[in-house]
Amino acid sequence: MSFSRAVAFLWVRTWRNRLVRQVQRLKRPRYLLGALVGAAYLYSLVGRSVFVQGTGRAVSPNARLFAELSLEVSVLGTLVTAWVLGADRPALSFTQTEVQYLFPAPVTRRALLHYKLLRGLLSATLAALAATVFVGRFTSPRPELFFLGAALAMGTLYLHGTAASFVRAWLVSRGRWGGAVRWAVVGLVLVAVTGTLVSTLQAHPWPDNAGAPFAVREWLREVLNAPGPRAVLWPGRALVAPSMARSGQDFLRYLPASLALLLAHYAWVMAVEVPFEDSAVASADARTRQQARRGDRAARGGNIRVGRVPFALKARGRPEVALLWKNLIARKRLGGGLVMLLGFVVMGALVALVLGDLRMFSNTRELLGPMSLMVAVAMAVIGPTAFRTDLRMDLPKLELLRALPLTGGQVVRAELAASALTLGVAQWVMLLVALVLGVGTDDETLAPWSTPVVLGLLSVLPALGLAGLFVQNAAVVLLPAWIPADSERARGVEALGQRLLTLVGTLVVTLLGLLPAAVVALLVGYPLFTVMGRWAVPLAGLVAAGALFAEVALGVAFLGRAFERLDVSEEQSNAG
Repeated sequence: MSFSRAVAFLWVRTWRNRLVRQVQRLKRPRYLLGALVGAAYLYSLVGRSVFVQGTGRAVSPNARLFAELSLEVSVLGTLVTAWVLGADRPALSFTQTEVQYLFPAPVTRRALLHYKLLRGLLSATLAALAATVFVGRFTSPRPELFFLGAALAMGTLYLHGTAASFVRAWLVSRGRWGGAVRWAVVGLVLVAVTGTLVSTLQAHPWPDNAGAPFAVREWLREVLNAPGPRAVLWPGRALVAPSMARSGQDFLRYLPASLALLLAHYAWVMAVEVPFEDSAVASADARTRQQARRGDRAARGGNIRVGRVPFALKARGRPEVALLWKNLIARKRLGGGLVMLLGFVVMGALVALVLGDLRMFSNTRELLGPMSLMVAVAMAVIGPTAFRTDLRMDLPKLELLRALPLTGGQVVRAELAASALTLGVAQWVMLLVALVLGVGTDDETLAPWSTPVVLGLLSVLPALGLAGLFVQNAAVVLLPAWIPADSERARGVEALGQRLLTLVGTLVVTLLGLLPAAVVALLVGYPLFTVMGRWAVPLAGLVAAGALFAEVALGVAFLGRAFERLDVSEEQSNAG
């Protein structure tokens, strides 16, 4: 059997076995339900636009300009980092199994190189497919052309990174003069690009009417179409143009340049003679040791990093405080989703301002105040899923927790407290920022209600976040077989469906628990409103928060008794 046939057989069998394992997992109800929900969500997200609405949809000029600019800048950034950052060794990674079986085999260097390049190009094609599903349908009227263009661009970037690593390794092998040549060339290119940008900005200064709608967009379009930036951005535009083609004729017009770049990079990789076997073996050994250490940590209860100690743990005191202390110093999945949410909010606001109206920059309070309030409200919804330093983190250790000389209620309260405190502090910080900067202060209708509403949310939002955290931890105690451990790498459509079910279930149960609190707040707040006016809102918020805290306290008492009766081994054996 030839090497190419052996590789094809290996890949086909690998994907077949992976698919079989995924199908076999559907025998378990939690995976089957998760797969159904995940498939329905993906269809609602992309299926109707692809299979029902078809192509040829109009794309907003703002979205198209932002997509073109961001793609071109990302391509140029990738090209620059390929020469500036990274280790000075060939960027070809082999697994320990590939090193063990392929390197001693009667396989030529050229065949091994083709093997890795083909795998890299296939990965680039899958990345292009994902980009088309989630991004391309919004920025291009022809998703199929976007996919083909994105596959060409990502494949070319992969080959460029590989060729650049080969050249860097070759220059390092030549000693000091090789490094001097590399950095001299990089420096000359950066100086030329900087000079081009400076001269272009002198020819096209910042518009005086920048506050007018879409003035910055038109200025940016003029700058990008100037001769200097056109030359600087040509590599990025040549790769991005096919994916942004409006029609088949445009795609065919841009295609030759992209294919020429792809073939030129392939010839470049094949022409540079750099031995990659030694570095591949060393990298494979390092990854194997790292995976072994990660597996040992997961076997001991997950990859938990210890952060700064929040307070000194005394030898005497309430025993459940030790669990709270343990969870507060465990920096694992601590609000990473909220950091991403804040980043997306900031980026979206800046993009909307740049492509639209810049007058909001004249008063920073108009931007930061509402944004802080929006983030605080979003934390009440997303926070219970993002902050996981509770029973979800200790899911592999439930039997150990049950063996502690603590009642079930003490364990549940201590586990719930760490996430609730962290989430509550984060919400308070955002709300205090909104209170200081003001929300709607320039609106005569909203200005009188700004401070009372924010003061009311200071008590309501932390209570709402606590209710969501209670629902998440209740699922761990009542349905432990349905909750994946943090150390488990859940993938696939069924994992997506399980996360959606968890989020929807949390929202539904939390909203049901919010109804009694809302009724109590209304009964108390309405009479006060007739006397105090809008300042009755903070008092009504306190009443609603008190009702939520009372509901959570009752739920914790019930959950503590359920935790004492929990048999983890029986739940796991009945998972199927």
